[in-house]
Amino acid sequence: MRLSSILSAIACGVVFLSCAAKGSTITFSGVIIQSTFDGTGPAVNNLFLNNILDVQAYTVTLIFPGTITTPGTFDLTGSSLTFDDSSAPATETSFSSISLTITANAGFDQFSLLACLTTGGGCAGGNQLDANFQIPATMLNSQNVAATGLDQPHPLDLLEDDGTTDIHGSISAYNYNGPASAVPEPSLAVVLGCVLAGLVAANRTRMKKEKKV
Repeated sequence: MRLSSILSAIACGVVFLSCAAKGSTITFSGVIIQSTFDGTGPAVNNLFLNNILDVQAYTVTLIFPGTITTPGTFDLTGSSLTFDDSSAPATETSFSSISLTITANAGFDQFSLLACLTTGGGCAGGNQLDANFQIPATMLNSQNVAATGLDQPHPLDLLEDDGTTDIHGSISAYNYNGPASAVPEPSLAVVLGCVLAGLVAANRTRMKKEKKV
């Protein structure tokens, strides 16, 4: 195989591997408006949650394969979901099933996130994180977007210890980072070019073998 064919094959491999490795991240944030000091808890399954105080900033980070570019219902079970209050400090990552629904409504995209914890009786026993908020529909794949919390007075609700521990938060900011917002997908021409290069290289190899025979 000629050097040019080898280089073409390597380049195509890099393209395909980079596409396969791409994922996306959604983050939203706000401040704590109800902690265990307001009368819930104390937290038992995750003792660090007892360090959380009202008015502290928190962030929820969802990392998932692929992209989300339109409203719909998405089963993101197996993805990474993290609730983080760095001031406490306190984190929660023990989530099993994760479902995200985005609904288009009067110029807004309305988000409804439900993630079940692996502790206690799961969602059936009141062990879950749920969040409800909306952003302008044109900003789905954007950063630094102002968000409006829905399902007041608790747009964010983190329930643990079979519902005994109940932490609430506002939601005021949204960010999306992924291929749809940062790195363009390879064009069809690039993909077809890679396929063609591979066929040409294979054909040359076959012809050389036939000549030797």
